[in-house]
Amino acid sequence: MELAQLIRTKHSEKPSAAETLDILFASSEVAPYSKTGGLADVAASLPKALNAMGHRVSIITPLYKHLDPEALHLSRRLQPLQVPRLGKLRKKVEATIWEGRTEGGVRIFFIQQDDFFGQNDNLYGYGDGDLQSNPARFAFFSRAIVEFSMQYSVPVDVIHCNDWHTALAPIFREHYYAEEMKDTACVLTIHNLAFQGRFDGEAMPETGLPKKYYAASEMRVDDAINYLKGGIKYASQVTTVSPTYAEEIQSDEGGFGLGEALRDASAKLTGILNGADYSVWSPSVDHYIDVQYDSDDLHGKRKNKAALQAHFGLPDRPTLPLLAMVGRLTEQKGLDLLLPALETLLDGFEHEKDSFQVVFLGEGEQKYADEITRLVEKFPRHIAAHLGYSEELAHKFQAAADILLIPSRFEPCGLTQLYAMRYGTLPLVHATGGLKDTVIDPKRDKKTGDIIEGSTGFAFEKFDVDTLRETIARATTRYRNHRQWRPVIQNAMERDFSWGNSASQYVDIYKKALGRPVEVKAAEKTEEKKASPKKKSAAKKTSKKSSSKKSTKKADSKATAKTDSAKKETTKKSAKKSEPKSSAKKDSTKKEGAKKKGATRRVPKKDDAKK
Repeated sequence: MELAQLIRTKHSEKPSAAETLDILFASSEVAPYSKTGGLADVAASLPKALNAMGHRVSIITPLYKHLDPEALHLSRRLQPLQVPRLGKLRKKVEATIWEGRTEGGVRIFFIQQDDFFGQNDNLYGYGDGDLQSNPARFAFFSRAIVEFSMQYSVPVDVIHCNDWHTALAPIFREHYYAEEMKDTACVLTIHNLAFQGRFDGEAMPETGLPKKYYAASEMRVDDAINYLKGGIKYASQVTTVSPTYAEEIQSDEGGFGLGEALRDASAKLTGILNGADYSVWSPSVDHYIDVQYDSDDLHGKRKNKAALQAHFGLPDRPTLPLLAMVGRLTEQKGLDLLLPALETLLDGFEHEKDSFQVVFLGEGEQKYADEITRLVEKFPRHIAAHLGYSEELAHKFQAAADILLIPSRFEPCGLTQLYAMRYGTLPLVHATGGLKDTVIDPKRDKKTGDIIEGSTGFAFEKFDVDTLRETIARATTRYRNHRQWRPVIQNAMERDFSWGNSASQYVDIYKKALGRPVEVKAAEKTEEKKASPKKKSAAKKTSKKSSSKKSTKKADSKATAKTDSAKKETTKKSAKKSEPKSSAKKDSTKKEGAKKKGATRRVPKKDDAKK
């Protein structure tokens, strides 16, 4: 049995039969079968979390050339899938459906169609000049998703589409099957707005859709068709992977040409943070790392650091902070700032004891790979790199490093910083998107100079080399002060970014898409009560006890003639003991009391005081 199945949280309660949803999760990549980035991790983890909550979830994804049905122990459906390529029934293409179970126990369907997914080892045709086939490949995939829900006896309440590869599915549903699928909703999640499925207008026939969709109000942006724009318009609900990113992409600068379309869709746009799968990414259970450990005993982390230093031939120096960068080598990830910042810092150290070490793991643009290689040759005792991707090394980096470098120009959510915190590796990030939502920079107490409880990493606002260099210097200096470093590690490792809360928010989105009532959470109810005006009848029903409490809140007002000074002093003291900790609530109660004499004061619950 998996560790995740043994862990119960406040989100673990099973829904009633009437509230159970049938969800078809559509993604172009799913870990560990196919992966180029974080989308694959989400496509594996979120369905598993929804499944654990009691919903019936199925994943649908292409069967790429490198996937062997026999090796994956898949069973083939006898009835092939018929996918029209033009109109509702014309020019049908036959596809084979393979069925299996993920490691998390979720039902998964693979679509095999060799004309579209059988000729490239790379998922999206990069590197071999096959980009021209992508309009047809993923138009076919989007149509296949809709046809699958129509032709097979797999109940579907919600089709959850992800990124541009599946963004045409909401259009196909609306245009061809509006009546037949009136009880099926489409939800679209944007994982990275930089990738939109933009193709020359001449590729429009590859979609199989009528020409009317090649309009500025539909799929066209300038003279190109844009798959993601069409999905945004026709999806019942649109989500993205962090609250801050949901705001950023509605601007002209952050919208990559779709800012206006997203502003138009703002009423159905929600930002939900990605979660971390702690049954895979946790140092206490990680089978990739040399020594397992937890927050109570960090000796294992030091041993993992020594093992990684030995692996790369770096000096075994526990007193030097070890910095790591894991991810794609692209401009988006801030390599154009990071590499010169590191070189300047390492050039400036007079003594090795004041320096640090850096390890790189990733692949991407050749110019950055070449620059990293040059730095490795220049600083062989301080910099090492593995130029390529390795799942095993990704885990080892998280366990061994002291600081994880994520200076991204923009970052929708990011998963590596969530993993890093669980491993006691403090993320150093540019405060953008999900990085801003998840990493708390240390704040100093003005009197003691100590960090304030809650800090989990390091963040910088201004995106330039000097600011990044100063932030790296600040982080490595703090590392050398154990009294200041250890509390931040503890804070980071105790943060819970598991999928439970995020999956619960997705369920609410599904219900909204279906037009079903969404349960108001306790915290939301409290806010509604605070925001709504008090009823007049409440004043008449005020008890002596509540009147007494109200009078203590108005201690600054004139005392009545009947109240003697001794009684007034006693009341003040008792009020201090029963006062909620939240200053915001205190202020709002004062204002309320001043405006409405005799109104009943709601006694705050413990949860309210915490808020």
